[in-house]
This record gives sequence, structure tokens and C-alpha cells, in this order.
Amino acid sequence: MTGRSRLRTAFAVLIAVPFIVPFLFLISTAVRERSDYISSPGGLPQSFTLDHLVEAWTEADLGRALINTLVMCLVACLVCASTSLAGGYFFRVNRQRWTGPARLILGAGYAIPMIAWLIPVFVIVAQAGWTGDLFVAGVISGVSSLPFGFYFIHTFLNQSLSDETIEAATLDGAGVFRAFWSIGIPMALPALAAVLALTFVWSFGDLLVASTLLQANPDSYTLTLAATTLTTREDINLQGQAAAALVSLLPTLVVFAVAQRALKQGFGGGAEK
Repeated sequence: MTGRSRLRTAFAVLIAVPFIVPFLFLISTAVRERSDYISSPGGLPQSFTLDHLVEAWTEADLGRALINTLVMCLVACLVCASTSLAGGYFFRVNRQRWTGPARLILGAGYAIPMIAWLIPVFVIVAQAGWTGDLFVAGVISGVSSLPFGFYFIHTFLNQSLSDETIEAATLDGAGVFRAFWSIGIPMALPALAAVLALTFVWSFGDLLVASTLLQANPDSYTLTLAATTLTTREDINLQGQAAAALVSLLPTLVVFAVAQRALKQGFGGGAEK
């Protein structure tokens, strides 16, 4: 190993430590006996138990909450991925005077704080009687990730889809939808996979949309919202919350582990035409 490689490895370790230590502390808190945790909250665990995981699973009904979360994430991923793909391809093949400002306006939507538009959306949803609906919450969650997904896929296609390819498809007689299906979608698959993975992770860990739109219906609680039921005025139950957080964290880790290649291709695959 050369000196440069060692420097890179050391730098990577330094970056990873702030992320790994809290995760290890979360696991330690969730699997320690209560007396062990009380005696030394920040110390190394001296005991092991799964009681907190079992209690969190039953008391917060995490099984149902997990299914609800997956349903909401599926809807969010479909909304964000399909709309981002269509919008990104449209602005790639259409370069008119108005498309530049329109693209900037759509991309700038990511800079608007969610709370600024979520409350008006909640008023509309409440008036329509749609609060507590997982499908509606999934649509709103997908829309919140839409500016990023649109900008990401458009940037990827702008680098990987050449003007010559578009012109060749036009000369071959391919219409807009045929070119989109045969060229746009295959070319955008790496970026689309990255958008799906990130949208899933963001929606899976969401609390703001869930607490705003699903609070009225306990049967529709997601994992993050169900975990809040473990806390009462009499007992904060940090270990129970840590156990619930660990349960909600594991699926996102699985998605990241599976989607590593897609994320790498999505963020760097468009650099070369």
C-alpha cells in the first residue's frame, strides 16, 4: 500500500467514524438490560437482551407499521421515479427558450422548506377527508423528492444521451413515446435506480409527512410515527425507542447495500458518453 492509498484509507476512516459510532451506540442501547443501561448509559454493554426489541415490536405494533411504511414508500418511489424520468427526458430533448427557466423553477423547488407547503397541503387533504390515507401520504412524500429526482435524471441524461442519438432516432421515424421507451428509459436506468433507492430511504425515515397526514389514524402509522407511541409523560423509554429505531434502520441499510452499484453508476455513470 502506497502512502497515497494509506492517506485515502485514513481519510475514509475519519469520515466513517461519526456515522459508525452513533449506530453502535444505538445497538448497545437497544440490547442492554435496563439496570446495565441506567448504571452506565454511555459505557460499554455488560449484558445482552432482546426484551426491548420484543416490547417495542408488540407495544408499538411495529409489524403493521412496517407494512404501512413499505406501502407509503412504494407509492412515493413510483410517483417520484415516473415523474422525474418523464420530466428529465422531456427537458433533455426539448431545448427551447422557455425550457431553461422552467427547468430552473422546477429544480429550485427543492430549496423550499417542506413545512412551507406541507401545511397548505394538509388543509386541502383534510377538507377532502383524505387524512390517514397511506396512498395520499405516499404521493406527497414522492412529490417532496421530485425536484431532486427531476434534476438528477435530467443531469444524467444531459451527460449520457447525445444529440446524435436523438437525431438518429428522429431520422429512423421514432416518435416521442417510442424514443422515450426505447432510448430514454434504457439510458436513464442507472440514474433511475439511484433515485428509487434514495427516495425509498428518505420516505422510509420520514416523520414530518407521516405525523402531519397520518396522525388521525393509528392503523396507518408508519415506523417513525409508531415509535413515538413508546414515549409517555411518565416514561421516555429511551431503550424502547432505540429498539424501534434499530428496526426501522435495518431495511434502509439493506437497500443501501443492494443499491450500492446503482448509486455509483447513477452518480458517476453519466460522466462518460
